[in-house]
Amino acid sequence: MKNTVFLTLSLILLVLFSNCGGSDTNKAELDKEKQKLKEAQAALDKAKADKEKADSLEANTMRLSTSSENPVNDNDLISLFNISRTSLGSEFVNENDPSIKPEYKIVGKQYYTIGTERYLLAAMGITNPNDFHMSSGSMNIGLFQYEGDRWNRIDLVKNVAIPSGFGGYGELENMEVFGPKNICVSVSGGYMAQGNMEEQRVVVGVVDNLLKVIYSGQKSMNDEGAGGTEDKEIRISFKKSETGYYELKEEKYSKKRLSKTNIKVFNETKMKYI
Repeated sequence: MKNTVFLTLSLILLVLFSNCGGSDTNKAELDKEKQKLKEAQAALDKAKADKEKADSLEANTMRLSTSSENPVNDNDLISLFNISRTSLGSEFVNENDPSIKPEYKIVGKQYYTIGTERYLLAAMGITNPNDFHMSSGSMNIGLFQYEGDRWNRIDLVKNVAIPSGFGGYGELENMEVFGPKNICVSVSGGYMAQGNMEEQRVVVGVVDNLLKVIYSGQKSMNDEGAGGTEDKEIRISFKKSETGYYELKEEKYSKKRLSKTNIKVFNETKMKYI
């Protein structure tokens, strides 16, 4: 600001002096000085515009972090999920001994910031105290924001639809970025029955500070244990795109060999990859 005022005053003084007459030589020198001042002013204007652009970019840039200025321990985070045992339903009551309760565990969490806003994406598994073959636990995804002096839950996807058994809740695969201000968590689970084994994958992503199931599909299938010949696997990965949301690459393998590749794009109307 001070440099801008100084340059403006300098230009005014040069104009006044140039109007006072004088030799052609003096006028030429004044013209040179005026040109220098104009160029300096243009450089200042550009620097100001660049700074405003950088500040705007910083305010909208997502940054991942392994920690936070205000970390939350797992026990407190379980409380913030606010999923009571009674809300799980009767299927989470042990048929033989009701004193055996479901167990809660934080299986993954990722802190991140967008500008000055602080967020936390977390996954929590809940075991089913009935450890039968078809007894599934519960995988839950929560999004939290630090507001005032505390963390608050702002969205929740409860009981992600992945198969599991013997009281388990599947597994966390990873947490990764899929857009400029977007992060997701991939979870999977499976079961085996009469020699057939199948796994499913679900990806839950943050879109406009809301949690959405952005992708779901088969992860693997094998029926060789039942005398079949199928041995399939599907791998997914995200590729950065200049248009915003990343592309999702789906690679299909048969007997460990790549057989097909699909590229899916994020549909903002359906809020998922198609």
